Amino acid sequence: MPRRVCIAATLQAVSEFTPGLDDLLNFLSLATRTGLVLAVQELCVNIVEHAYAGTPGTIEIELDLDADHLSITVHDRATQHYTPPERIEAPDPQSPPEGSLGIFIIHQVFDRVEYEPLENGNRWTLFKWLGG
Repeated sequence: MPRRVCIAATLQAVSEFTPGLDDLLNFLSLATRTGLVLAVQELCVNIVEHAYAGTPGTIEIELDLDADHLSITVHDRATQHYTPPERIEAPDPQSPPEGSLGIFIIHQVFDRVEYEPLENGNRWTLFKWLGG
């Protein structure tokens, strides 16, 4: 069941996309669904604010569901690339970082996170095992 949508790389478009993603995932428990939607929203906001950094563009989001897993691929055509840290660590709650909390959330919510810098953008593939 692949589903694909292309949205403008704006905070408003991300905000308008989020309820539709929640509806598509309504077969999952509320807690699981909320975490997944939050993580995808956070990734899209990061793309708008950091990858495109104010320049116009689009974000393509594709959902693919089978019996045992959900994969969500997020692709942009921005010229800025993400530099993954050596490892993702929990932020110190006594001294929360200014940024990178979103990346931590994404890695906590999804079972596997893949990032690929491309000549024409960036591709993120997020996997959630459903235990089917």
